[in-house]
Amino acid sequence: MNVKVDQKSHLILYRNPIWKGLLYLSFPVFLVNVLKTLHDIVDGVFLGMVDGVTDTGASLATSMQSAVALTWPIFFIFISFGMGLSVAGNALIGQYVGKGDYETAKKYSNNTVFISLFLGVLFTVISYVLAPSVLSLMGAEGTDLTFAITYLRIRSFELPILFLIFAFEAVRRATGDTVTPVIISAIGIVLNIILTPLMVLNLDLGVTGAALSTVLAHVVILPIVVFFLLKSRKSLTVNFNIKQLNKLIIKDIFEIGIPASTGQSIQAVGFVILNSLIYAYGTSVSAAFYIGNRISSLVMFPVSAVASIVAIYIAQNVGAENVPRAKKSVREGIIISVIMMVIGIAILLPFSEAIVLLFSKDESTISFAKTYVFWIGIGLPLMALFQVYLSAFQGSGETKKSFVLAITRLWVLRLPMILLANKYTNLGPMGIWYAMLASNVLAAFVGAFLYSKVKFLPKTRKAV
Repeated sequence: MNVKVDQKSHLILYRNPIWKGLLYLSFPVFLVNVLKTLHDIVDGVFLGMVDGVTDTGASLATSMQSAVALTWPIFFIFISFGMGLSVAGNALIGQYVGKGDYETAKKYSNNTVFISLFLGVLFTVISYVLAPSVLSLMGAEGTDLTFAITYLRIRSFELPILFLIFAFEAVRRATGDTVTPVIISAIGIVLNIILTPLMVLNLDLGVTGAALSTVLAHVVILPIVVFFLLKSRKSLTVNFNIKQLNKLIIKDIFEIGIPASTGQSIQAVGFVILNSLIYAYGTSVSAAFYIGNRISSLVMFPVSAVASIVAIYIAQNVGAENVPRAKKSVREGIIISVIMMVIGIAILLPFSEAIVLLFSKDESTISFAKTYVFWIGIGLPLMALFQVYLSAFQGSGETKKSFVLAITRLWVLRLPMILLANKYTNLGPMGIWYAMLASNVLAAFVGAFLYSKVKFLPKTRKAV
């Protein structure tokens, strides 16, 4: 198959100003991020509407929200490997597209899909079996533990489909197609949003309904994803043929994907510890952390969209050996992202209390959540820098630097500061909020230093 450089690839490689192209291509991603955030909010809101109390007298709704918060870092450990493969696929496929070698780009697409499917199935088994043990180690007990095990085990069946979607997104975005993945994701998210209140409240399934609605929505979009992987006039396609596997290609994918995956999975382990520390302060603080993260994501999603497009710009321009344009895309991506973040928090913070009230009726949870949103919110402009630097490392294929940056922020800065605050101060949960803000500030400086060392060398081979 001979895939011609379409208008979007031409935009990435040649057209100016770059910032307009970044905004144009990021808009579809921005829309799906809005829907994803809306889905997360819907989950939290409808779980917050569940009536009743647990055996210990705690709010049933708060216990369910806390249980979902506990499961997320564990789930993220597994999906981080899929995201790492997506990063590798995006960087390598994008560089071959920029180089004009579409046949090799297709080979890398095939292998990315195969590896993703294999790992998705493997992690389904592991997460289902280990769910009770890991959640118990985090300190969950009683009703919280029961809800968390149920939620995580149901969500584990989503992993093979999710990994395939990550591979699909890598293939399409590497060629500049940000629209098709968005349309498919939007279908799944809208369906999820419709199913959640029906299952959580109408069928009285609670946390089970929240998990089932997500899995079922992904099952519905699976045939669409497979169709577009097999048939496309405007993008790369794949062959589900085991003979397509290639040792050199798999080696290349893992060389870039493993640092990205490992960095994110080690982050996820850190978040397991972080959630354990937070959970030690009680269900209300844990639920507040869950709510605050959902609210802060309202500001983060446009920046995440721009950052993902920066990675595509870098990959294709590095493949085309146009390093000055790759560097310029990073600079303009940073400027756009910081401006977006400043505007976002200026709008969000005055209304944070009203938004928190959508999630919870528990006075203690509301109080903790309002405080957390403020402290995490004022540091979000620096998170814009963090996101763009990560994309720069990923798009250039220098994922070892993204590994160092991610690990430094959480393991070198955030967790030690939290542990010191817990041991030597009486700040309580405020020590955690302060540590999160400080780690974001310092990580931005670490990211700037690591970025100064990026070489922007192509990772392509002459022949595979």
